[in-house]
This record gives sequence, structure tokens and C-alpha cells, in this order.
Amino acid sequence: MAGLDDIKKRIEDQHKQNAQKNKGGPEQQAEKVDLKQVDKIVERMKKKYTDQGMEFEQVGGNLQELRSIIAEGEQAKINIQTVEDLQDFRSPLIKQLGRFYLMFRGPLEQIAKALKRLPLSSQIRYYLYSANMKFSLNQWLALTVSATVIITLFVFALLVAIGFAYEMPQIFSVLFALFAGILTFVVMILIPKRNAQKRGDAVSVELPFALRHMATELKAGIGLYKTIQTIATADYGVLSEEFARTVIEIEEGTDAKDALQHFAMRTQSKALRNALLHIVRALKTGGNLSDIMNTIAEDVSFDMRVKVRDYSEKMNFFGVIYIFIAIVAPVFLAIIGAILNAPISVGNVAIPPLVIAVIYCVGMPFILGFLIIYLKMTQPKV
Repeated sequence: MAGLDDIKKRIEDQHKQNAQKNKGGPEQQAEKVDLKQVDKIVERMKKKYTDQGMEFEQVGGNLQELRSIIAEGEQAKINIQTVEDLQDFRSPLIKQLGRFYLMFRGPLEQIAKALKRLPLSSQIRYYLYSANMKFSLNQWLALTVSATVIITLFVFALLVAIGFAYEMPQIFSVLFALFAGILTFVVMILIPKRNAQKRGDAVSVELPFALRHMATELKAGIGLYKTIQTIATADYGVLSEEFARTVIEIEEGTDAKDALQHFAMRTQSKALRNALLHIVRALKTGGNLSDIMNTIAEDVSFDMRVKVRDYSEKMNFFGVIYIFIAIVAPVFLAIIGAILNAPISVGNVAIPPLVIAVIYCVGMPFILGFLIIYLKMTQPKV
């Protein structure tokens, strides 16, 4: 879409030329010319991207179709990447899954099409875009179906072989294979959402500093668009990448307020979404953006401090639990086991050594591992 800048310039020049004519009123004449130009732009862009292998879904109205091409919120209307493009990825795993899908494309494509008709597909498309994952919906559904089928068949074949060796009923092979397939499918469906949320957490970490940076720029008299460009080129990690996507959208013809609204819709950072909506509201009502930025930055910083404080208080409680599970419980179990297995009369109660070994080698590590994973997941991203 590199030619959109000169297209915009042509529309603006045409608008100025027609605005000088007084036939039919300036507003009506400008609207008429704009719609004609939109028709030409749509046809040119459709031809250009169709030649490149892109598929367009039907959208109501020429203007809406044009906006679906240049607006991030409607990117789902264009399937730029095809399933065949999976073989061009650097990841060997992606390549192998793509080849498997193309090898058995007939039945697997029917499954993917059935999944695409479900409401779940729109959520997958949204989270793929929110996470900035370089996959189209068709590609991700192809990967999901391929991974699910491969894992199901592999687990089934493995369990059948084990079943013949140990005379295990084959019904267990079927049940475990189905369970493995369902688990793989759920994991593949949740990956885009999880990546989008991780991206939102990374954005929230840099947000207070970026907002103060923006407030300083605005207070110095620099325009909002230039300020957004500055943040996009600064070293704010994922946040700079997201602002860069917004800059590209604005340069491709989207109004700044609409681009910021699209930004707010796709981000998984609640703090950033609130900040962007406040900016859009200030643009519409004419508020002081510099003061608003500073206020939002203070609110975000305060929220982060509250999260850290709550997490610290939670650590006090989990510290007690960890000491009990990791120190008191093993020592208590060892003492009880030694007493019950001692050659003295304590009744018929005894703990077999195998049970003690399983508790120490399997039970305790599992519980401690679960606690560590839970603490890692609940740790505030600041």
C-alpha cells in the first residue's frame, strides 16, 4: 500500500478543484467527487492485491470496502496469506504442519471450513491481529487442524503398541487419543489469546514512561501526530511497535481519531485502552492533551504500585504455605513413617516405603511446582 500517499494527494487536489466551483454547493460537489475517486481507488487496489494472490470478502458499500482495506479494525476482510505460504516460514514445525495439511488437504480443509463458520473463528482472527502474529485465520485453522490430527494419531498408535505389549484394553487407547487431540485443539485455539495478553502486559510496563514522554512533547507545542511518531521510533519495546502500526494506518489514509480507536480496540492493555479513549475524547472536545497524559500516567503508576503491594501481601501468606509444604510436611511424614515402620508395637498401621517414596518423589515436587507456576502467573508485570 505504498501508493496510498499519492492517492490521498490526488483526492485532496481534486477536492480543492471542485470546491472552487459553485455548482450544486461545495459540500455536495466534494462528496460526489470523493465517491468517484473512492470507486477508482477500490478497483485499483482490488486489482493490485488480487494479482498478488489476496482474497477479498464482500463488504457492503464502496466506502466501507475501502476503509476495510486501510483500517486495522477491519483487516479480517482480507486474507493476505494463504495456506500454501506456510511452507515459506522459517520455523520447521510450521513448515511440517503446512505440508501435512496440503498432503491431506481434502478432508482437513473441510474441517477447517467448518471451524471457520463457528463464532469462535472471529475471536481467533481478532486475537491473531491483536498479538501481531503473522498468520491469517485460514493459516491458523490449518495449523490447528493439522496439529490436532497428528497428535491424535500419534497418541493412538503409541497406546495401541503399548496395549499389545501389556494386554491393555484398546478402548483406553481411543479415549486417551481423543483426550490428547481435544487438549491440542484447545491449546492451539488459546495460543493467540495468550500471546495477545502477554503483549498487552508488555505494553503496560512501558506505558507510564511513554505517557509522560508524550505529555512533555505536547506541552512543548509538538502536534499529536508528531508525538505519536516519536513514541513509535523510541525504545519502548512492544508499545513502540503498536504505535508504529497506528502511524502506518494514519499514513494510509485513516483519520487519526479512528486509528487511535482501532488501537484501543486491538490492545489487551486496559490502561492503554483507557488512555487512548481519553485522547480521542480530548480530540473531539478540545481538552488539554498534555495535562490529560500526565494524569493518566499518574493513574497507571498508582495502579502498578497497588498491584505490587497486593502481590507482596500475598507473598507473606504463600511464604507460610511454602514453609509448611516444603519443610514441615516432609519432616513430619518422615517421622511418622519411621515410627510406624519401627519394630515396636504401634498396632497394625504402617506406611509402605513405596508410598513414602511416591509422596517424596512425585507428590511434593508436583505441589511445589504448582505453587511456583501460580506465583509466576500472578506476578504483576511491572
